[in-house]
Amino acid sequence: MGIKTTKHKSYILFLFIGIMLLGASCNTTRQVPEGQYLLRKTSIVFKSSHKISRKSEIKDNLARIQAQKPNTRFLGIVPLKLLLYNSRRKKYRDDTTNFQLRSKTVEKPVIFDTSMLRRSAQDMKSYMYNQGYFYARITDTFKYKKRKAYVTFKVMPGKNYLVDKVNYTADDSLVAKIANNAAAETGLKSKKEFTMSMLEEERSRITTLLRDHGYYRFAQDNVTFVLDTVNKAMFRDVENPFEGAADFIKHQQDNKDPTVTINVVISITDDSAVYTRYTVKSVRVFPDFLNNADLHNTDVLIHKQQHDIDFFYHKYYINSNVLYQHMYLLPGKEYTQSDYDKTITKLNELGIFQYIRIVFHEDTANNNMLNCVIEMDRTKKHDFSLNLEVSNGSTYTLGVSPSVSYRDRNFAHGANLFTATINFGLETIYDDNLGTGFFNDFYIITRYYGFNTSLDIPKFLAPLPASLFNNSSLPHTIFSFGYNLMDRNITGITTNIDSLQSASADYFTLINTSASFAYNWHQSQTVTWSLSPAFINIIRLPRESAAFQRELDSNEFLKNTYKQTFIEGENLTFTYSDLEKKRGKNYSFVKLGIEESGALLSAVNSLGTALNNLYNINYSQYTKFDFDTRHYFTFPNSTIAVRFVGGVGFPYGQSQTLPYIKQYFVGGPYSLRGWRIRTLGPGSYYNPADQNNINVIDRTGDIKLEWNGEYRFFIANIVAGAAKLNGALFTDAGNIWLTHADPSYPGGDFQFSTLGQDIAADMGAGIRVDIASFLTLRMDVAMPIKKPYVFTNGGFVFNQIDFNNPTWRANNIIFNLSIGYPF
Repeated sequence: MGIKTTKHKSYILFLFIGIMLLGASCNTTRQVPEGQYLLRKTSIVFKSSHKISRKSEIKDNLARIQAQKPNTRFLGIVPLKLLLYNSRRKKYRDDTTNFQLRSKTVEKPVIFDTSMLRRSAQDMKSYMYNQGYFYARITDTFKYKKRKAYVTFKVMPGKNYLVDKVNYTADDSLVAKIANNAAAETGLKSKKEFTMSMLEEERSRITTLLRDHGYYRFAQDNVTFVLDTVNKAMFRDVENPFEGAADFIKHQQDNKDPTVTINVVISITDDSAVYTRYTVKSVRVFPDFLNNADLHNTDVLIHKQQHDIDFFYHKYYINSNVLYQHMYLLPGKEYTQSDYDKTITKLNELGIFQYIRIVFHEDTANNNMLNCVIEMDRTKKHDFSLNLEVSNGSTYTLGVSPSVSYRDRNFAHGANLFTATINFGLETIYDDNLGTGFFNDFYIITRYYGFNTSLDIPKFLAPLPASLFNNSSLPHTIFSFGYNLMDRNITGITTNIDSLQSASADYFTLINTSASFAYNWHQSQTVTWSLSPAFINIIRLPRESAAFQRELDSNEFLKNTYKQTFIEGENLTFTYSDLEKKRGKNYSFVKLGIEESGALLSAVNSLGTALNNLYNINYSQYTKFDFDTRHYFTFPNSTIAVRFVGGVGFPYGQSQTLPYIKQYFVGGPYSLRGWRIRTLGPGSYYNPADQNNINVIDRTGDIKLEWNGEYRFFIANIVAGAAKLNGALFTDAGNIWLTHADPSYPGGDFQFSTLGQDIAADMGAGIRVDIASFLTLRMDVAMPIKKPYVFTNGGFVFNQIDFNNPTWRANNIIFNLSIGYPF
């Protein structure tokens, strides 16, 4: 009977939603003047007999450049902004400068205008031409239905031209030689689909190439192109032009792709000094530049000289040698664009300047010499930041984790970045049966304390020689130290703990003391490496309750997980990101890491054994492999983000499991959001007694696989446009496993045969508030849709969903409040 009632309520709910949507649809045309039509929809249809590459991208761009677009629709269904406008239409008509109108929180009805069709078709044809479809045709049709207009653009692109050959000519023999010697670097590759943007990229490449050879005055205007789209081979008989014309028509009709020959022409134009090669004569640097008066009053500034470079300060706040080591424009060197770019990049990378400007003046006595001035505006030396995470879960009511960070960007006057962070966290439960008032019913079950520092030095320190890396690698040496404490015990906030029935949650205090040093460097614009030759962690449990000791005695996995140990090892991380290269469009991120611990200490222990058992160190031995891959599909007002992340650890020797701080977990605001952090797994293991039980020990494992998908979309501008309100729909899937079977966790070890059953999944929705592109507040609500420990329906639990049931909501609805995107 309960199931039927739930289904009946669902039918009523869907019927109600349908009626609301129908009513909303009718309401959209209520304010459209008589004889006019609301632009309801525009469609773009391709008609072609052959495959069109990048079809989705081209279609999105064509939709974007239309002269008239329909009103936006929330989730593609409800024209929410139009409905909001219609609800207060008189106010918006009278107040055209209204904030809601200016911030586009509401939208006027888009009245269909046939004159816009021709403009849209012309813009579309121009776009197709720029994509290499030189003879594309665009037609439009429209129809009216119930005071709404529906427009269809038919795109007949024809064939995209392919690059055939590229020829370089110049009115200077040396310039022509340089261009032809570097021809292999062009992006205009034979058989590649031609677009006009390729010409702009080639123009920039040629300009940079010649400026890298000292041609300081060479500009993009000195590069032009001549395109030849006629295949000369088709005109075999010059005496019979009619035969040639027939061959051309036949070529257009057959299945051969048309080609274009590109002639790159390099010329002087109006500047006779374009082909003059320049050398840097002098360099002056102003690290705290105020205005142009500094350039003429250097006698009142602090003067420092470093290797023929003059530094002028108002206040000597940064060591001039540090700046010199990050400069490539040096007296006596031939000017190159690469040296200019690397100087800007390296000085910016120090993180102590708001802007850097490089100005060149041609020397009046030598017409091929440059005087260089570098002007810099220093940023604030100190800053503080606050981070806050709030969440709830099935084993606690409210979790709060604030942290405060301090940064000194110019520590010891060496552009060294010193960071210190203090964090504190609480997990609490609420039960109105335990206390005598609202605040008396809250109890703290877990506390976190942490203090972490790091010192980032913008160069390599011994034992790695700087000669191993090129000048553009942006090297860093990073030293770090941390002290973190986790306390698992129950404390009443305002009442005595004796009022709590389950006092056995008093478990342990765990302290992790860590230290490391690492090297970071950029191999290229997209590739970064991090090498830590040595790191240590000292895990101590200064307090263990009798209840917790009983847990350890009866559970071999927990006993090995929480034992006191010493970790010493090294790791290497590779990171690839083309975010900057792709300019934030359809970009990818890949991070791969390998970590080893115990090899060195094994040798040290062997020496102690050889010396009549002089000493014996309790240490961890393991090897870990981690990966994090992401891709972002970007659209005009939305993004689809997907992530596949995980890792596997192989304990060996003295270790039966990974140490607690190195183990994997899932759940929480940055993982499977339908579960509270560290409450899922391993595998299909499940203990019904753990439901709403504060005594549950964290679920961790040696293996992790996780997939996340999120559709992010823009909703509205708020706070006078200073913030954006964005929404998200998401789903997460994954779990953790043990590398070795353990009787305490049946079904917890990794098996390919049960992988499908072991995967957990959730779905949810969220709101994000992006404040001035600086801070993002995120609120997510999620629920499980597949539980690995449910062995019916493949683990899917859609049939159990019951939003009307408070017990179901308490056990399944997870709310997360945090800062920043999950990935």
